[in-house]
Amino acid sequence: MDDYLNNFNEVDAEYKVVLAGNSDIGKTTLFKKITKGIFSETNASTIGYDQKSFEYDITITENGQDVKKKVKIILYDTAGQERYASVTKTYFKKASGIILLYSIIDRNSFISLTKWLNDVRDKLGNYENNKYLVFLIGTKFDIVKNDESKRQVKEEEALDFCDQNDLLWYGEYSSKDTSQETFQTLLAEFAKKLYNKVGFNKLERDSVSTLSAKKTKKQKKHCGCKK
Repeated sequence: MDDYLNNFNEVDAEYKVVLAGNSDIGKTTLFKKITKGIFSETNASTIGYDQKSFEYDITITENGQDVKKKVKIILYDTAGQERYASVTKTYFKKASGIILLYSIIDRNSFISLTKWLNDVRDKLGNYENNKYLVFLIGTKFDIVKNDESKRQVKEEEALDFCDQNDLLWYGEYSSKDTSQETFQTLLAEFAKKLYNKVGFNKLERDSVSTLSAKKTKKQKKHCGCKK
């Protein structure tokens, strides 16, 4: 626990960011490209979740001056199958960022974004009253780049969806062709936007304090001291 507390204190903020969307749209493929720099044509369906942490040095403006901050992003890859929906929704709890994904060659995955957004709001509350951000990304751009006739969702539709739901549009990508460095740059930008929106993540700090208090209480209980 002491190591955990020390590691936490090394960063100015820590944010849980969750990848969400239907199955077979490339969430796990994107997660592997971001975390390992590899691309795989086939991936086993995610059951439960996978996670990886990253730290970024960002520069923000405070009181008219540029200030450097170190921010940790804990990225979660979650299951997209309907039978795991109730489990997946639990991972939205205490998230500061949600990266919603859809495939630009699968219209149903785009239509399902409304359901996913409702699941997010069910766990995190109404967007206007709570501190979290939702980013939207289209996947499988490499297929459309080679054959535009396979596109089922126009970029303008995604932009309209973002405008209607107050989401941040981050474009269409290919986990196959886009470099790991490009995705890491995106995450660093997410980290900066999260800091500006959320500020210091007090929820994580409170949970650490609670764990520390429990540890101290346990030590006192078992100290062997005579009253």
